[in-house]
Amino acid sequence: MLVVGRHPEVENVICANGFSGHGLQQGPATGRGVAAMIIQGGFRTLDLSEVGFARIIAKRPFLEKAVI
Repeated sequence: MLVVGRHPEVENVICANGFSGHGLQQGPATGRGVAAMIIQGGFRTLDLSEVGFARIIAKRPFLEKAVI
């Protein structure tokens, strides 16, 4: 389960985990998004909010469309 973003209950915890076998492919983009979150206060060039904690709390699945 891919999760990228600030933890909703624990201060100063930012997660970027759950890539399964896609870490090498998605890692650089995730690093860019997390860096923007830390430095600029939120996602700027890449909106990774779809894979954040809000999705898990709302029990909303993330369907990967690029996998057949």
